Amino acid sequence: MIKTILFISFSLLLLLNTAQAQYINVDSLHVLEGNQLPVSITELDSIEMMSPEIMPDFFTGGLITSGYLLSQFSLPAKGKVISRFGPRSGRMHTGTDIKLNKGDTIYAAFDGQVTMSKYYYGYGNLVVIDHGHNIETYYSHLSKCLVNTSRFVRIGDPIGLAGATGRATTTHLHFEVRENNKPYDSELVFDFENGKIRNEVVTVQNLASLHKELKTKGYSVNQPVSQKYVVRAGDSLYKIARYTKTTINALCKLNNLTESSILQIGQVLHVY
Repeated sequence: MIKTILFISFSLLLLLNTAQAQYINVDSLHVLEGNQLPVSITELDSIEMMSPEIMPDFFTGGLITSGYLLSQFSLPAKGKVISRFGPRSGRMHTGTDIKLNKGDTIYAAFDGQVTMSKYYYGYGNLVVIDHGHNIETYYSHLSKCLVNTSRFVRIGDPIGLAGATGRATTTHLHFEVRENNKPYDSELVFDFENGKIRNEVVTVQNLASLHKELKTKGYSVNQPVSQKYVVRAGDSLYKIARYTKTTINALCKLNNLTESSILQIGQVLHVY
């Protein structure tokens, strides 16, 4: 008898708790066209945010493009560009050098997770931030790193101090933007002279397509470059790579050449 009473009491308590857990304030529910059941305010916000009617062109299938992500970036530091992306002294310079004073603060260009914060060969003190969408930014030659690996940072957070560590002849920030671990000219994204993001960035799918669009139009101090190059007298793969801001290896792959190939005057080479 006692066991039966205890069992009934316990069952009533379970029913009472279940009824309380299912209580919803009906004043917070909304009827949405196309839905059989009403939704809460929180659910409504999520549905409206992903609604195709209000999604701009740079969203594809409800996913943010790399171009849109990059359009939200901000400058890591303000200063004069002293060395640009491209071949330099027989080597590929994979970033943009910005002149700064020792100890100037370097800021995160956008939200992301720090994947490296240490002294790294010629980069000197280096901070790398993963922003998602296969986009990374590099900040090197720092006199000091202000963040640790695995830390999540927000846009504008201080991440380091300017310096000249590693392979550097003057105090500056060597800044890189990479997609799928491939470095791209950061001046495709940033108009450093005017301190803003270029208007074309938001409309593209990724850095590769931005490179193709702006390469032929010209940007910053970079003159428009055709997608094809006609070999002239005195040209070499090195000279062509330097002029078109690409690499000898890339030219060879695109044109089925080797570094020892003999170029013919009038020969048409694909640049990218």
